[in-house]
Amino acid sequence: MKKYISMMTCCLVVVLFVTSSALAQKTAEDFYKLSEKRLKNRDLDGAIAALDKAIELEPDVAALYGKRSELRVMKGLLDAALTDLDKALLLDPELTTAYAERGSLRMMKNDMTGALNDFDNAIVRGERSANIFAMRANLRMMLNNPEGALSDYNAAISMNSGRIGNYVGRAAARDRTGDKAGAMADYTYVIDAFEQEERKGTAPDKEARKVRANDMTSPVIHGPEITKPGDSKVTTQTTMVATMNPEAEENMTPEEMEYLPNVAGAYMSRARIYQTNGNLDAAMADLNKSVALFPNFSAYQMRGELQRTRGDLKAALADMNKSIELQPGLGFTYLERAVTLILLGRDDEAEKDFSMFVLHDPQHKETVDIRRAEAKQQRTKTP
Repeated sequence: MKKYISMMTCCLVVVLFVTSSALAQKTAEDFYKLSEKRLKNRDLDGAIAALDKAIELEPDVAALYGKRSELRVMKGLLDAALTDLDKALLLDPELTTAYAERGSLRMMKNDMTGALNDFDNAIVRGERSANIFAMRANLRMMLNNPEGALSDYNAAISMNSGRIGNYVGRAAARDRTGDKAGAMADYTYVIDAFEQEERKGTAPDKEARKVRANDMTSPVIHGPEITKPGDSKVTTQTTMVATMNPEAEENMTPEEMEYLPNVAGAYMSRARIYQTNGNLDAAMADLNKSVALFPNFSAYQMRGELQRTRGDLKAALADMNKSIELQPGLGFTYLERAVTLILLGRDDEAEKDFSMFVLHDPQHKETVDIRRAEAKQQRTKTP
């Protein structure tokens, strides 16, 4: 019996030795492939752990850090992802995709100067894809450089004419440079293409889509313009177009993922042009379509203000409530809801919103007195 146990122990030792030897012989490439396999099986933590092993074995391979940064972004570890990209570029300063990815991350962290520098470096070094030009165009719009953005959107469209989001972005850039006709043409191009699909019954189903913020390849939606009393400048509220979580539909392209948000943005932005031109009925029709396709706080805000202009205060209040529900951190929406509440005779509630506006925008405290007085004067004149 003792001899039998001894033989079993001996066999076990041999098995363990062989197994440990096999593990020891695994290469960085093996762990990289294991990471891809785990990611395909939706094991994100396991995929990152496999890349950790690959980097331990080959700490001087830039591409491994670049890949791990992608997974860390998916995990929400932005700082760790940035560290990986810094390391990748230290090892290989010509790794153009790392510049593009770091630029996108820096945008997420509001480092706009650093992001622009990265996008410039990526393009100069040969990363000349439609996506990189679209990302730099979005950034240039945020940095109030619509001329530069227009050039980038044109480049992106020349490389990928099928991505409608770039037409939405180019329209916004054209609008900002004073080319209203060009902006209208681009918005209408997007809308006509969508409405043609609707008539054919091939338009995508919005109920099947789940959204993800912070996709920096997606063009920006331009919301209502706000003029501050006593200030000649006009501020345009902007938000990134949200796109669908890639895990929801693995086979969908970025163009398909952002399709409905961009169409909704085109309706909303064209409505603003219609409203500026005094065509309130057309503006209302476009805003109705926008909010039906994709709920965006700016569209509700714009429609609320238009409802108020047309005298439907209850509808205006409902839209402003929805806008705040979707984006509670913006002061100007509280300001506009406060004005609406004044017109409805609900002064106590209005004062709470005025206070919220000042909380978010303390530098415009004097705006409250001006808008409150205007609203009360308007209320006395309304039958």
